[in-house]
Amino acid sequence: MNIVALTTMDLTTMTENMPQSLKERCHFQWFTSSKEAGTAIEEADVIITAGRMQPELLVRASRVKWVQTISAGVDKLPLEELARRDIIVTNARGVHTIQMSEFALSLMLQWVRRANQLHDNQQAKVWNHLITFDELHGKTLGIIGAGAIGEAVAKKAKAFDMQVIGLNRSGLANPAFDMTVSGEDGLRTLLTQSDIVVLLLPSTEKTRGFLKKEHLALLKPSAFLINLARGDVLDEDALVSALQEGRIAGAALDVFATEPLPEASPLWSLPNVIVTPHIAGASAQYAKRVSEIFYHNLAAMLDGGEMMNVVDLKEGY
Repeated sequence: MNIVALTTMDLTTMTENMPQSLKERCHFQWFTSSKEAGTAIEEADVIITAGRMQPELLVRASRVKWVQTISAGVDKLPLEELARRDIIVTNARGVHTIQMSEFALSLMLQWVRRANQLHDNQQAKVWNHLITFDELHGKTLGIIGAGAIGEAVAKKAKAFDMQVIGLNRSGLANPAFDMTVSGEDGLRTLLTQSDIVVLLLPSTEKTRGFLKKEHLALLKPSAFLINLARGDVLDEDALVSALQEGRIAGAALDVFATEPLPEASPLWSLPNVIVTPHIAGASAQYAKRVSEIFYHNLAAMLDGGEMMNVVDLKEGY
Protein backbone atom coordinates (compact mmCIF):
# COMPACT_ATOMS: atom_id res chain seq x y z
CA MET A 1 0.00 0.00 0.00
CA ASN A 2 1.43 3.37 -1.04
CA ILE A 3 1.13 6.09 1.60
CA VAL A 4 1.96 9.70 0.78
CA ALA A 5 2.15 12.25 3.59
CA LEU A 6 1.90 15.92 2.60
CA THR A 7 2.69 18.17 5.56
CA THR A 8 5.35 20.42 7.03
CA MET A 9 4.77 18.80 10.41
CA ASP A 10 7.71 16.66 11.52
CA LEU A 11 6.56 13.07 11.02
CA THR A 12 9.81 11.48 12.19
CA THR A 13 7.98 10.00 15.19
CA MET A 14 5.34 8.48 12.92
CA THR A 15 7.85 6.90 10.55
CA GLU A 16 10.38 5.69 13.13
CA ASN A 17 7.85 4.17 15.54
CA MET A 18 5.54 2.51 13.05
CA PRO A 19 5.00 -1.14 14.08
CA GLN A 20 7.08 -3.52 12.01
CA SER A 21 3.96 -5.45 10.99
CA LEU A 22 2.70 -2.30 9.25
CA LYS A 23 6.05 -1.20 7.81
CA GLU A 24 6.39 -4.49 5.98
CA ARG A 25 3.06 -3.99 4.22
CA CYS A 26 3.26 -0.41 3.03
CA HIS A 27 5.52 2.10 1.30
CA PHE A 28 5.54 5.36 3.28
CA GLN A 29 6.73 8.62 1.69
CA TRP A 30 6.69 12.00 3.43
CA PHE A 31 6.84 15.31 1.53
CA THR A 32 6.45 18.87 2.73
CA SER A 33 4.29 19.85 -0.26
CA SER A 34 2.39 18.41 -3.20
CA LYS A 35 4.94 20.01 -5.52
CA GLU A 36 7.74 18.12 -3.80
CA ALA A 37 5.71 14.90 -3.96
CA GLY A 38 5.42 15.10 -7.72
CA THR A 39 4.17 11.92 -9.38
CA ALA A 40 4.08 10.02 -6.06
CA ILE A 41 0.57 11.43 -5.60
CA GLU A 42 -0.64 9.52 -8.65
CA GLU A 43 0.42 6.23 -7.04
CA ALA A 44 -0.97 6.99 -3.57
CA ASP A 45 -3.53 4.66 -2.02
CA VAL A 46 -3.51 6.76 1.16
CA ILE A 47 -2.86 10.46 1.66
CA ILE A 48 -1.96 12.00 5.00
CA THR A 49 -2.67 15.73 5.11
CA ALA A 50 -2.57 18.55 7.62
CA GLY A 51 -6.20 19.25 6.75
CA ARG A 52 -5.91 21.18 3.49
CA MET A 53 -6.21 19.75 0.00
CA GLN A 54 -6.74 21.49 -3.30
CA PRO A 55 -9.37 19.83 -5.55
CA GLU A 56 -6.82 19.44 -8.36
CA LEU A 57 -4.61 17.35 -6.09
CA LEU A 58 -7.47 14.93 -5.57
CA VAL A 59 -7.89 14.69 -9.34
CA ARG A 60 -4.25 13.62 -9.61
CA ALA A 61 -4.69 11.09 -6.81
CA SER A 62 -6.80 8.74 -8.90
CA ARG A 63 -5.98 5.66 -6.78
CA VAL A 64 -6.56 7.09 -3.33
CA LYS A 65 -8.96 5.17 -1.09
CA TRP A 66 -8.42 6.89 2.24
CA VAL A 67 -7.40 10.33 3.51
CA GLN A 68 -6.09 10.70 7.06
CA THR A 69 -5.89 14.26 8.36
CA ILE A 70 -3.54 15.11 11.21
CA SER A 71 -5.93 17.86 12.24
CA ALA A 72 -9.43 17.63 13.68
CA GLY A 73 -10.96 20.11 11.23
CA VAL A 74 -11.77 18.95 7.71
CA ASP A 75 -13.39 22.17 6.47
CA LYS A 76 -10.47 22.84 4.10
CA LEU A 77 -10.91 19.53 2.25
CA PRO A 78 -12.98 19.06 -0.97
CA LEU A 79 -15.64 17.13 0.92
CA GLU A 80 -18.15 16.86 -1.93
CA GLU A 81 -15.61 15.29 -4.28
CA LEU A 82 -14.35 12.96 -1.55
CA ALA A 83 -17.93 11.83 -0.94
CA ARG A 84 -18.61 11.39 -4.66
CA ARG A 85 -15.62 9.07 -4.95
CA ASP A 86 -16.46 7.21 -1.72
CA ILE A 87 -13.05 8.04 -0.26
CA ILE A 88 -12.83 7.40 3.47
CA VAL A 89 -11.73 10.41 5.52
CA THR A 90 -10.52 10.04 9.10
CA ASN A 91 -9.38 12.91 11.30
CA ALA A 92 -7.30 13.46 14.42
CA ARG A 93 -10.21 14.03 16.76
CA GLY A 94 -9.09 13.43 20.33
CA VAL A 95 -5.46 14.52 20.03
CA HIS A 96 -6.23 18.10 21.11
CA THR A 97 -8.12 17.43 24.32
CA ILE A 98 -5.29 17.85 26.82
CA GLN A 99 -3.41 20.77 25.32
CA MET A 100 -6.44 22.77 24.23
CA SER A 101 -8.17 22.45 27.59
CA GLU A 102 -4.96 23.54 29.32
CA PHE A 103 -4.62 26.43 26.89
CA ALA A 104 -8.19 27.56 27.54
CA LEU A 105 -7.56 27.68 31.30
CA SER A 106 -4.24 29.48 30.76
CA LEU A 107 -6.04 32.23 28.82
CA MET A 108 -8.63 32.61 31.57
CA LEU A 109 -5.89 32.95 34.17
CA GLN A 110 -3.91 35.29 31.92
CA TRP A 111 -6.99 37.54 31.81
CA VAL A 112 -8.06 37.59 35.47
CA ARG A 113 -4.50 37.72 36.85
CA ARG A 114 -3.49 40.53 34.45
CA ALA A 115 -0.48 38.61 33.10
CA ASN A 116 -0.08 40.90 30.09
CA GLN A 117 0.09 44.01 32.25
CA LEU A 118 2.56 42.37 34.61
CA HIS A 119 4.78 41.47 31.65
CA ASP A 120 4.59 45.00 30.27
CA ASN A 121 5.46 46.41 33.69
CA GLN A 122 8.47 44.12 33.92
CA GLN A 123 9.73 45.23 30.51
CA ALA A 124 9.28 48.88 31.54
CA LYS A 125 10.84 48.20 34.97
CA VAL A 126 7.68 49.43 36.70
CA TRP A 127 7.06 48.23 40.28
CA ASN A 128 3.30 48.47 40.79
CA HIS A 129 1.86 46.34 43.57
CA LEU A 130 -1.51 48.15 43.47
CA ILE A 131 -2.84 46.34 40.39
CA THR A 132 -6.37 45.04 40.92
CA PHE A 133 -6.82 41.37 40.07
CA ASP A 134 -9.89 39.21 39.55
CA GLU A 135 -10.47 35.48 40.18
CA LEU A 136 -11.91 32.49 38.39
CA HIS A 137 -13.47 31.31 41.65
CA GLY A 138 -17.25 31.61 41.51
CA LYS A 139 -17.34 32.67 37.86
CA THR A 140 -19.73 31.06 35.36
CA LEU A 141 -18.09 29.52 32.32
CA GLY A 142 -20.09 28.89 29.14
CA ILE A 143 -18.72 26.33 26.70
CA ILE A 144 -20.19 26.41 23.20
CA GLY A 145 -19.35 23.01 21.77
CA ALA A 146 -19.53 20.63 24.72
CA GLY A 147 -17.65 17.74 23.13
CA ALA A 148 -14.51 16.00 24.36
CA ILE A 149 -12.44 19.19 24.54
CA GLY A 150 -15.31 21.11 26.12
CA GLU A 151 -15.71 18.39 28.74
CA ALA A 152 -11.97 18.54 29.54
CA VAL A 153 -12.18 22.35 29.90
CA ALA A 154 -15.19 21.94 32.20
CA LYS A 155 -13.40 19.45 34.45
CA LYS A 156 -10.39 21.74 34.82
CA ALA A 157 -12.64 24.75 35.46
CA LYS A 158 -14.36 22.90 38.29
CA ALA A 159 -10.98 22.73 40.06
CA PHE A 160 -11.24 26.56 40.25
CA ASP A 161 -14.78 26.32 41.68
CA MET A 162 -16.39 27.67 38.53
CA GLN A 163 -19.96 26.97 37.48
CA VAL A 164 -20.05 25.50 33.96
CA ILE A 165 -22.78 25.63 31.31
CA GLY A 166 -22.30 23.53 28.18
CA LEU A 167 -24.10 23.82 24.85
CA ASN A 168 -24.40 20.85 22.54
CA ARG A 169 -26.82 19.62 19.90
CA SER A 170 -28.73 17.20 22.13
CA GLY A 171 -28.92 19.08 25.42
CA LEU A 172 -28.33 15.77 27.21
CA ALA A 173 -26.91 16.10 30.71
CA ASN A 174 -23.20 15.56 31.26
CA PRO A 175 -21.74 15.26 34.78
CA ALA A 176 -18.84 17.54 33.80
CA PHE A 177 -21.31 20.43 33.43
CA ASP A 178 -23.61 22.03 35.98
CA MET A 179 -26.09 22.67 33.17
CA THR A 180 -26.31 21.45 29.58
CA VAL A 181 -28.39 23.39 27.06
CA SER A 182 -29.16 23.26 23.34
CA GLY A 183 -30.80 25.26 20.60
CA GLU A 184 -31.28 29.01 20.31
CA ASP A 185 -32.94 29.33 23.73
CA GLY A 186 -30.10 27.40 25.33
CA LEU A 187 -27.52 29.59 23.60
CA ARG A 188 -29.23 32.72 24.94
CA THR A 189 -29.24 31.27 28.44
CA LEU A 190 -25.54 30.47 28.23
CA LEU A 191 -24.57 33.89 26.87
CA THR A 192 -26.56 35.92 29.39
CA GLN A 193 -25.33 33.94 32.41
CA SER A 194 -21.65 33.42 31.57
CA ASP A 195 -18.73 35.51 32.75
CA ILE A 196 -16.39 33.69 30.37
CA VAL A 197 -17.42 32.02 27.09
CA VAL A 198 -15.26 29.51 25.20
CA LEU A 199 -16.02 28.63 21.57
CA LEU A 200 -15.07 25.07 20.58
CA LEU A 201 -17.29 24.39 17.57
CA PRO A 202 -16.07 22.72 14.36
CA SER A 203 -16.46 24.73 11.17
CA THR A 204 -19.34 23.25 9.16
CA GLU A 205 -22.19 24.60 7.04
CA LYS A 206 -24.34 24.64 10.18
CA THR A 207 -21.83 26.44 12.42
CA ARG A 208 -20.36 29.10 10.13
CA GLY A 209 -21.58 32.45 11.44
CA PHE A 210 -23.01 30.68 14.48
CA LEU A 211 -22.38 33.55 16.89
CA LYS A 212 -23.96 36.65 15.41
CA LYS A 213 -24.05 40.33 16.35
CA GLU A 214 -27.29 39.87 18.28
CA HIS A 215 -25.73 37.03 20.28
CA LEU A 216 -22.72 39.14 21.24
CA ALA A 217 -25.15 41.79 22.48
CA LEU A 218 -26.40 39.29 25.08
CA LEU A 219 -23.02 39.03 26.79
CA LYS A 220 -22.38 40.87 30.05
CA PRO A 221 -20.27 44.04 29.73
CA SER A 222 -17.75 42.23 31.97
CA ALA A 223 -17.68 39.09 29.81
CA PHE A 224 -14.52 37.58 28.34
CA LEU A 225 -14.79 35.60 25.07
CA ILE A 226 -12.31 32.92 24.02
CA ASN A 227 -12.37 31.50 20.48
CA LEU A 228 -10.41 28.28 19.98
CA ALA A 229 -12.76 26.95 17.29
CA ARG A 230 -12.53 28.52 13.83
CA GLY A 231 -12.59 32.17 12.84
CA ASP A 232 -15.73 31.75 10.75
CA VAL A 233 -17.99 30.54 13.59
CA LEU A 234 -18.57 34.12 14.75
CA ASP A 235 -19.07 37.56 13.27
CA GLU A 236 -15.53 38.96 13.64
CA ASP A 237 -16.48 42.51 12.63
CA ALA A 238 -19.26 42.59 15.22
CA LEU A 239 -16.81 41.31 17.83
CA VAL A 240 -14.30 44.05 16.99
CA SER A 241 -17.02 46.68 17.39
CA ALA A 242 -18.14 45.24 20.72
CA LEU A 243 -14.55 45.26 21.99
CA GLN A 244 -13.83 48.77 20.74
CA GLU A 245 -17.01 50.14 22.28
CA GLY A 246 -16.56 48.33 25.60
CA ARG A 247 -19.75 46.30 25.25
CA ILE A 248 -17.75 43.27 26.34
CA ALA A 249 -14.63 43.41 28.49
CA GLY A 250 -12.21 41.40 26.39
CA ALA A 251 -11.40 38.46 24.17
CA ALA A 252 -8.68 35.89 23.55
CA LEU A 253 -8.56 34.77 19.94
CA ASP A 254 -6.51 31.90 18.54
CA VAL A 255 -8.39 31.69 15.22
CA PHE A 256 -9.49 34.33 12.73
CA ALA A 257 -11.58 34.88 9.60
CA THR A 258 -8.32 35.38 7.66
CA GLU A 259 -5.08 33.68 8.71
CA PRO A 260 -2.44 34.85 9.24
CA LEU A 261 -4.23 37.78 10.87
CA PRO A 262 -3.70 40.77 8.53
CA GLU A 263 -1.43 43.53 9.83
CA ALA A 264 -4.26 46.03 9.31
CA SER A 265 -6.60 44.20 11.69
CA PRO A 266 -7.50 46.31 14.75
CA LEU A 267 -7.36 43.13 16.85
CA TRP A 268 -3.56 43.40 16.97
CA SER A 269 -3.61 46.65 18.93
CA LEU A 270 -6.78 46.48 21.03
CA PRO A 271 -5.68 46.53 24.69
CA ASN A 272 -8.47 44.16 25.73
CA VAL A 273 -7.55 41.42 23.25
CA ILE A 274 -5.11 38.51 23.49
CA VAL A 275 -4.01 37.30 20.04
CA THR A 276 -2.34 33.92 19.49
CA PRO A 277 -1.43 32.40 16.07
CA HIS A 278 -3.70 29.32 15.87
CA ILE A 279 -1.55 27.32 18.27
CA ALA A 280 -4.04 26.14 20.92
CA GLY A 281 -3.66 22.55 19.71
CA ALA A 282 0.13 22.59 19.56
CA SER A 283 1.99 20.18 21.82
CA ALA A 284 5.26 18.26 21.90
CA GLN A 285 3.07 15.16 22.23
CA TYR A 286 0.98 15.87 19.12
CA ALA A 287 2.85 13.70 16.62
CA LYS A 288 2.84 10.74 19.00
CA ARG A 289 -0.91 11.00 19.57
CA VAL A 290 -1.83 11.40 15.91
CA SER A 291 0.49 8.50 15.00
CA GLU A 292 -1.46 6.15 17.26
CA ILE A 293 -4.67 7.04 15.40
CA PHE A 294 -2.97 6.51 12.05
CA TYR A 295 -1.47 3.14 13.03
CA HIS A 296 -4.88 1.92 14.20
CA ASN A 297 -6.56 3.02 10.99
CA LEU A 298 -3.82 1.64 8.77
CA ALA A 299 -4.12 -1.76 10.41
CA ALA A 300 -7.91 -1.57 10.01
CA MET A 301 -7.55 -0.67 6.32
CA LEU A 302 -5.14 -3.55 5.69
CA ASP A 303 -7.03 -6.14 7.70
CA GLY A 304 -10.64 -5.07 7.27
CA GLY A 305 -11.12 -3.79 10.81
CA GLU A 306 -13.07 -0.80 12.09
CA MET A 307 -11.42 2.56 11.57
CA MET A 308 -11.64 5.31 14.19
CA ASN A 309 -12.55 8.98 13.71
CA VAL A 310 -14.33 8.39 10.41
CA VAL A 311 -15.71 11.72 9.19
CA ASP A 312 -19.32 12.09 8.10
CA LEU A 313 -18.65 13.92 4.84
CA LYS A 314 -22.20 15.27 4.65
CA GLU A 315 -22.03 16.77 8.14
CA GLY A 316 -18.41 17.88 7.78
CA TYR A 317 -17.04 16.39 11.02
